[in-house]
Amino acid sequence: MTRPDLALRGDYFDGRTGLRHAVELTEPAPGSLAVQGDGIDRREALAELYITPRLARTSRTIAFPDGARLQLADDPRLDRLFPQRNRLETLVDRLERHYQAVAAAIVICLASLVAGYLWGIPWLADRIATHLPARIETALGEQVLALLDRADLEASTMAAERQAQLTERFAGLAAGLPGSANYRLLFRSAPTIGPNALALPGGTVIVTDELVELFGDDRQLDAVIAHELGHQEQRHALRQALRSSFVAIAAAFFAGDVSSASAVVVAVPTVLLQSRYSRQFEDEADRFAHAHLAALGVSPSWFAAALQTLGEEVPDDAGLAWMSSHPSTQARIAAADEAGVAFVAAHPERAGDEPAVVLLDDADVATDEACQMCAACREEAGCADDADCPDCDDCVPCADADCADCADCAPCADADCAGCAACREEAGCADDEDCADCDDCTPCDDAENACGDATLPAGT
Repeated sequence: MTRPDLALRGDYFDGRTGLRHAVELTEPAPGSLAVQGDGIDRREALAELYITPRLARTSRTIAFPDGARLQLADDPRLDRLFPQRNRLETLVDRLERHYQAVAAAIVICLASLVAGYLWGIPWLADRIATHLPARIETALGEQVLALLDRADLEASTMAAERQAQLTERFAGLAAGLPGSANYRLLFRSAPTIGPNALALPGGTVIVTDELVELFGDDRQLDAVIAHELGHQEQRHALRQALRSSFVAIAAAFFAGDVSSASAVVVAVPTVLLQSRYSRQFEDEADRFAHAHLAALGVSPSWFAAALQTLGEEVPDDAGLAWMSSHPSTQARIAAADEAGVAFVAAHPERAGDEPAVVLLDDADVATDEACQMCAACREEAGCADDADCPDCDDCVPCADADCADCADCAPCADADCAGCAACREEAGCADDEDCADCDDCTPCDDAENACGDATLPAGT
């Protein structure tokens, strides 16, 4: 007997055409379903049908064995036709109806995303990198090299004899390392990049002519190459590229755009060029260089000397190592010099071979960085000196000899001059003529003309 209390209305699609048929659902007998209306009249056993799980109050779909679909609004009476067979669906439906559960799910989801980004993706990328066949890594390195040769690198102009000499030194540095059979050294000229060393996936290390010319001792170059070999041994380039790619792939899956994830895989060589090593990778490569140089009987202080020379030539670490986000240069120099001290303690007979490395204290580093900012400010404003630079006086830490225009912001100025400036500012004095109340602190040569045309002492 038909149960009219179960009559439901919906839209029926036969699965062959796009026509919509308005129909009514009834249960003519227990365990069966009748669909009638708009030219449709069919009966099916409920056991042969599938209904989509409840999701809040969204419409639901009943799927028929032949591909037909029936869409209808969610209705509690459907539960009598299709009792919940899946406990998980029942639990999810119940949780979706409580805002506390929804809020907790959002928090858990966000926490999972953060944990996945910080730990999950790096762990997965590193596991894949260690199991990736060497031929694939080599192929990626060749693609990156081709991109670099088209964009930034030119053929080396270094003499063949010099290249052969450095290649022999490279072979000595790489000898005995697990991946040494795949390691090779290439030379390129890079006028737009300048002094640089690059570690490509697969074992290729590129050294620019400009880097070779910069160093006065080949042991400095050896130290830089040892750093790059550290990147090779740890497969940093591939691991960093995979980490960057997995972020994009995970985002694509999370957004539901799975098709775009394949494009990321194809673009891995470009990702390699655009990625930058993490500080963790740089620290690992530095420590490898220290240990490897010491094992070869070379003081790690030569790495400190190389960093110092590079820092003088290219401020702010802009030159050393492609794909890098280096820690502070001074911190790296200090770490290498400390390793050098330990090396000399273990090999006192090599003390005479130590390079001269000047370590700056914190005050010197702060002043040096301030002066670099001063130079950057002047360059940006197109200022030749203080007289032409009214807009960047505030950031000029190195005052002119007469300390006339930038006493207020000059840490290099004489203490008396700085005190005078503070006194004038407190008294609201614009110049000497208006400064009768602060003559006592004005470091002017002529006391009788303290508020006249006096100038500040030379050299402040």
